[in-house]
Amino acid sequence: MAIHQLQLSNGLCIIVEEMDHVESASYDLAIRGGLITDDPKHLGAHIVLAELIGKGAGDLDSRGLSEAFDSAGIRHGEGVGMDRFSLSGSLVAGKIDRALELVQAMVRKPLLPAEDIQPIQSVLLQDLESLKDNPARRAMLELSKRFYPAPYNRSSLGEREGILSTDKALMERLHEAFFRPEGAVLSIAGKVKATHIFSTVEELFGDWQGSGGALPGFGARPKHEYFHIPDQSAQSQIVLAAPSVRFSDELYYEGKLVASVLGSSMFGRLFVEVREKRGLCYSVYARHASTNLFGTMSAYVGTTPERAQESMDVLLEELQRLPGTITQEELDRSRTNLKASLIMGEESPGSRAGSNATDWWLLKRVRTLQEIQGAIDAVTLDSIGEFLRRYPFTPCSVLTLGSAALKVEPQVVGNKS
Repeated sequence: MAIHQLQLSNGLCIIVEEMDHVESASYDLAIRGGLITDDPKHLGAHIVLAELIGKGAGDLDSRGLSEAFDSAGIRHGEGVGMDRFSLSGSLVAGKIDRALELVQAMVRKPLLPAEDIQPIQSVLLQDLESLKDNPARRAMLELSKRFYPAPYNRSSLGEREGILSTDKALMERLHEAFFRPEGAVLSIAGKVKATHIFSTVEELFGDWQGSGGALPGFGARPKHEYFHIPDQSAQSQIVLAAPSVRFSDELYYEGKLVASVLGSSMFGRLFVEVREKRGLCYSVYARHASTNLFGTMSAYVGTTPERAQESMDVLLEELQRLPGTITQEELDRSRTNLKASLIMGEESPGSRAGSNATDWWLLKRVRTLQEIQGAIDAVTLDSIGEFLRRYPFTPCSVLTLGSAALKVEPQVVGNKS
């Protein structure tokens, strides 16, 4: 599989991975923007815009655009994250030109119909309301609001007032300001030829001009604290988060493997100790997530109010006893699982298009599978130890959501006892 790259004079980067052994293709277009660029008065406006750009483009109304995708067999989706808009799709390789034509129309000539804004708002408000029935997700969002600095602490669902404040005029202003080629990346993978893709994209996007501007910087994190949100339910949610290694830094794969040792499967320590041996909870896990600006190690326990305090205590005990206790067997098993997940996940054009776009977005280069596997193989117990010395699990921020607050020792959040 060969990877080719070209940057147009307008700043759009094109990445093409030729995969001759498949019959399909996928695209992933990332454009600078997102939740962190929302005006504080309109939190969630970019979510509305991401939904609205699919409601007609060029000479196609909403139904016509949908039928154009369907008739070409293109499965597509549009969305927005903290720092980018994303347009992605999968198709039979022979339809890639048609897919790019439709994407170009959505990006450059969306209709942004006013009559579709209210239905979009209604759906987004239902998503916000659904948090009442998903306490685990609510707890994670509430912790993020307190753990990250503004504007990186914003909810991925937006805010009610901001969503309701959107109208066609605002949508047009945001599209004009952010849908620009400078800093954007178009990644395509599958049974395609780079020379043809480069020529087609140049024709469709070459005269697209402008920059969406810089993204806000990542400031100092708030002070670690323990937060409790009263909630009269039959469940108790416990979440914690600590700073960790960034995507672009050394020891990144050590962080991924430590998270795997802790809780990415039924063999993870948290699952075994908190759920299997003691029967304290119905769900427990650890996760490592990162960007080029920050990294986070988080853990979650879902339990009952009667078992919440013991669950919290055992969770913290397992996190704090990790340094110096990871065995070679645990490391090898986690390494094998991570590589298997990587290999299986990266064999499809959709996965390759998405991961190549993410690599370029965060690193301004594309990692090969061989490079990634080599970095995973290079992790040792010594380098794991170094990671844990640099990025301990405490002090951390802790949040509980349930009927009663729990006891959290002062040193857990970094205060003197």
